[in-house]
Amino acid sequence: MPSQTHRLTAATRRPALSASVVAVLAGLALTACTAGPSTLDGAPDVASSASSASSASSESSESSAAVGATTRQGTPDTGIAPEQWASARQQSVTALVRGRLAAAQRGDEVGWLSPLGGSSRAALRRTQAAVLQRMTAIGVDDLRLGSVRETTAPVPAPAGTSVEWDVRVSLTYRIRGFDTASRAFDLDLTLKADPAAPERPEISASAPSGRPQPWDLEGLKVRRSPTALVLAVGDVSRVDEITRRARTAAARVATVWGTARPAVWIAPASDVDAGRLLGRSAEPDGLGGVAAATDGPLTPGEPAGADRIILVPKAWTSLRPDGRDVVMTHELTHVTVRGSTTRGVPVWLSEGFAELVAYTPIDLPEKVVVAPAVTLVRTTGMPSALPRDDDFAPGTQTLQAAYGLSLLAVRTLADAHGTRAVVDLYRAAAGGLAVPTDRIDDREGIVDDALRSTIGTTRDRLVKDWQERLRSLLG
Repeated sequence: MPSQTHRLTAATRRPALSASVVAVLAGLALTACTAGPSTLDGAPDVASSASSASSASSESSESSAAVGATTRQGTPDTGIAPEQWASARQQSVTALVRGRLAAAQRGDEVGWLSPLGGSSRAALRRTQAAVLQRMTAIGVDDLRLGSVRETTAPVPAPAGTSVEWDVRVSLTYRIRGFDTASRAFDLDLTLKADPAAPERPEISASAPSGRPQPWDLEGLKVRRSPTALVLAVGDVSRVDEITRRARTAAARVATVWGTARPAVWIAPASDVDAGRLLGRSAEPDGLGGVAAATDGPLTPGEPAGADRIILVPKAWTSLRPDGRDVVMTHELTHVTVRGSTTRGVPVWLSEGFAELVAYTPIDLPEKVVVAPAVTLVRTTGMPSALPRDDDFAPGTQTLQAAYGLSLLAVRTLADAHGTRAVVDLYRAAAGGLAVPTDRIDDREGIVDDALRSTIGTTRDRLVKDWQERLRSLLG
């Protein structure tokens, strides 16, 4: 009897947005900060859409036309019910996935491709072979299976008949030499097996669930150095430039913070791919003109250990050379600080400090650097307090001004007490200062304590000096 394949229509999936990504300092530099929101298990938010980067589109089964016809015509009235082999199905998929992970760890292409069937799945095999090559070049390590969840069950089918079903596989990994913590990702698989022989399933389609990973990007070039892992799509000159600027950023961050964390830089081919890597809108304007963003999982009380810096092509290419250095230094400051502290601080301090580090070597009049802030003060009057976290929300009219106001506040401290004192303040506020458990979420209060204990000043004094600096720029 000829083999048949049956399946149900996949369930509708709803996309979800990740953490805010913001734009600052139009003209010289556009940047974005922030990293994927924390989750207790360390897994980043992921969109539920089955779409992925353009290079990681769903690999459809060659039998999709027959599958569609079967679905439209209805399911068989007789056969082995899916409930009868549900446990065997789960066990076989789990074993299959674990076998593929082990093959990936070994760089074993034969083992990696073996569940994909034979020559009838040539396109799928080519795509997955390329994925493995990219994973190996990146240094993907410590691949682990979290869970296997069935998203579409198979239809009833008689023995000797192939039947398809969908699963979502949750996985974690690290990049060798760069990650000190794991990153989580989901993968959508379509499996095919005979209900009477569930121990021999085949993969007929594979696609990222929501966010793609760097290895899903076609044309990816990998450049590894002691301070940076550059994963870029484009010609060699683009890879060379990013590598060179990553080295410059590392030197600038180390000069202020004392060290710079080796970072993973990802430069996709399009803004759409950048948005998907960040778990944001796949629309071309989904990032609102930002040039870069830091993303990674956070676990309360622990330093970040798997951050990624995503460069957004459209805004990135619009920057002048010094603007690109500012953007990369700003983002690497976030990655370095997040990787060596354990507690969040108010946004005015985190963004103001990143701007301080990024602009330290840039020879520009302060009035030019913080022009949006000066304009806001002229329009609305002198602010009575430092920027609130809400002022940094994407789409707000105060966004660019908030960055400038924060930079001026941190510069005010650095000019009065020295850059080293600002670093000490940040380290204390971000975990170095002992704080009672019931005050752990009082970030502004913790900064006030740190101002007194590390610098010997107060918020009132800082605000007065900051306002005076603003007045000097209004002339």
